[in-house]
Amino acid sequence: MQKIFSLLALIAAIGSAQAHEIWVETAHTHGGEILKAELGYGDFPELAPIPKDRLHIFKQPLQLVTEKGTENLIQKGQHNYQFQSKQPVPEGSFLVLGTYQPTFWSKNSNGWKQVNMTEMPDAEYCEQTRMYAKNIINVGHNSAGKSIITRPVGQGLEIVPLENPANIRVGEAFPVRVLFNGEPLPDATLTATFDGFSEINSKVHKLEAQAFSDTTLADGSTSIIPLRQGFWKARVVHKSDFPDSKVCQKLASYTTLTFQIGHNHH
Repeated sequence: MQKIFSLLALIAAIGSAQAHEIWVETAHTHGGEILKAELGYGDFPELAPIPKDRLHIFKQPLQLVTEKGTENLIQKGQHNYQFQSKQPVPEGSFLVLGTYQPTFWSKNSNGWKQVNMTEMPDAEYCEQTRMYAKNIINVGHNSAGKSIITRPVGQGLEIVPLENPANIRVGEAFPVRVLFNGEPLPDATLTATFDGFSEINSKVHKLEAQAFSDTTLADGSTSIIPLRQGFWKARVVHKSDFPDSKVCQKLASYTTLTFQIGHNHH
């Protein structure tokens, strides 16, 4: 059953070893312009430079998916989370993808380190973290196509839109499907929030306020109900046993889907 929560009613307890996640934000773009995108890593919707000791985790640059295939964006801008297309992009509905490479994180009494349990024998907890991000961008005022954005891209944990959010009005159902290693993931909790929903100080409150939560059906599907126009982020977390328990305990997968409901700016 779908559930919509007010700000006062919900703070989602998604908790994880690493509270960070990744998401992608794209600038409003017209056909024939350079596409600009930013990789968020940390607390949505704030953007911050990626720490030097984690840059290697992001060796895969942001990628643009169009009818021509997938191409790497180039890192360009004042900050290391800023990217842009090599060439101007045509009008159409596309995807921009972000990847956090699989990374071991183990914790003992001294805190967290990027190692597995063979390198930290006294670890209290270990997970191999992998993160994925997907952004839907409609280039041009009238773009609302589905052919590209509704195709799975092969992320380990993936939220696949089944409709273009440009066709969704506030209060209407935005259908999506969650896949884990390419297969439908039932009983997964999908939460969603939007830029401006909560002004909670993340330094005091570690949990991100959510505007929506629902559980996927047997075929991995659910529908997001957007409460208002704006920049939205949907999120799914899935943890499973790591194949070799002597190396690590959990495989932790995190994925986000970001999109606009209504016009951002013209």
